[in-house]
Amino acid sequence: MGETRNAPQVRRLVVATVVACAVIFLKTGALIGFQRALLMDGPGVRGNVWLDNPVAVIIEIAGGMVLAFLLVWKAPVLVAALSVAALLVVGEHAAWVRHHAFLYRADAVQLLLILSGITVVAGVLLRMRERSRALLAAAAAERVRRDERLDMARELHDVVAHHVTGMLVQAQAALVVAEQDKDQACSMLPGIVDGGTDALGAMRAMVRTLRDNGAATATGDLTADLHRLVEKSGLPVRATIELTGDVRQELGRSVLRLVQEALTNVRKHAHDVRSVEVDVRLTASAVLLSVADDGTSRPADSGGFGLVGMRERVHELGGRFFAGATGDGWLVTAELPREVRA
Repeated sequence: MGETRNAPQVRRLVVATVVACAVIFLKTGALIGFQRALLMDGPGVRGNVWLDNPVAVIIEIAGGMVLAFLLVWKAPVLVAALSVAALLVVGEHAAWVRHHAFLYRADAVQLLLILSGITVVAGVLLRMRERSRALLAAAAAERVRRDERLDMARELHDVVAHHVTGMLVQAQAALVVAEQDKDQACSMLPGIVDGGTDALGAMRAMVRTLRDNGAATATGDLTADLHRLVEKSGLPVRATIELTGDVRQELGRSVLRLVQEALTNVRKHAHDVRSVEVDVRLTASAVLLSVADDGTSRPADSGGFGLVGMRERVHELGGRFFAGATGDGWLVTAELPREVRA
């Protein structure tokens, strides 16, 4: 997934590598002659003072190191290995065949090899650090989901098991007495029915609580629901809601839950909030929403299930989601397609 998202950047790095190799070789040819640059016997040329001055050499080496560092850090392993190898071959070739004012050829080759090694090690370390952080974030998200599943299991046991156990006891008792006293067995049936009704009601209430996290039920008027939610938030909210067309019920419910969770996060985690901007608008293909506050920024992973649940809800609908700190506070945005994607 990450390599797919970085594909344009990787392509740019590969193109930059090809250009850099070509420029280094052309500079070598301009300095000593292209026949000699191709390790063939041929007449030399008079060195170009502008190309051979120390500043130009330093810029050339620094540019190559930066490019190699970015390749090792960002590109897939095979692409990085091939690209860095190409840069190293062209660079070592230039170090060997060019004339140097302060270094022997062997020393120039060795120095370039050392600098290349340092660059590659630095890129690998940063790459490993980012991968480690990604693995830790994934593990934290999975831990949150596991905790949520455990909470659901506890709810199922506490709320439903009591009613189901009562029904089972009454049914077993009815079976025991049915052979001797059918009337008494039949008298137990209303209790079983009542137990089933109570269990069904408890289960529905539990599912509704788990799904909506205690939120008010969405109505058919999403604009009114959003205004009502903003009014009840207790925050200094300025809402801009432009829903000029119909929004299907499932999508409207998700929009309402996302805005509610974003406002809940503001109440829980933001400090010194003076203004909250809620913007919900409808385009031809999607519902766009954003919730921005000017409070003191906080880390993206605050340990709760809110952001993870919001991101999963948006991705299930085929949309895009972002949550993170800005220069002036915190921003949550989502783009939800109006139609279900196949």
